[in-house]
Amino acid sequence: MPRYSPWEEKGRSLRRWIERYHEPGCPYPKSTFAVTYYPQPRDYSVTHESASLDSTWDTWIYPHDLPTELNKIEIKNRKGPPVGWEGRTGQGVVFLDWIRRSRRSAAPHMSEFTKAAYEMDFPLRSLKYVFVTDISETDTVECIRDEVYKSEGIAYPSSEQEIWDSPSREFDALLGTTMGKAVAAFVLCAWGQGTKRIARIITFHNGEYLQRLNMRFDIEDI
Repeated sequence: MPRYSPWEEKGRSLRRWIERYHEPGCPYPKSTFAVTYYPQPRDYSVTHESASLDSTWDTWIYPHDLPTELNKIEIKNRKGPPVGWEGRTGQGVVFLDWIRRSRRSAAPHMSEFTKAAYEMDFPLRSLKYVFVTDISETDTVECIRDEVYKSEGIAYPSSEQEIWDSPSREFDALLGTTMGKAVAAFVLCAWGQGTKRIARIITFHNGEYLQRLNMRFDIEDI
């Protein structure tokens, strides 16, 4: 039995779909969904403004070659069950700051919104990093806090950045969380199978009391 069941099993399947062109059963086809600032989409409102990166982020967790001036983007549906994507983009990086999609909605999945948001300003081939910030989602927190960190003897919250390289049991477990799955699905809907891979996941806390859990996903060519 996997050490981090059921997350590890889910993550292993996602990793194989991402890395292997002919791995069967992948439920995430490449997406053609797109939105624009102007003209505004019929079904969604799209707003954007400039935003600066928090100065407390160090150059290790936020690589120095990435921009500190970002585009803050909000995409929300105009009617129907609630759907919303809030994040920031810059050349080479996208932040998922808040996402919501009602289970009753027939809208595209959040992975497709992530792709659409980045492509409004930058070519998809330039993307290297995906950050998921201020995570409170229960499934992801429980996996990191109660399983991975506990098994590795790591304090939670931690003042250190923890690196989880692929392939490893810990990497697969993190990829199998709700937030990990959202990024894995994004990679698949953006590039398809066997083109890009998630090379590592970094988990870290920030805030005055280390109250905010974040994840960084590093994307590389296969």
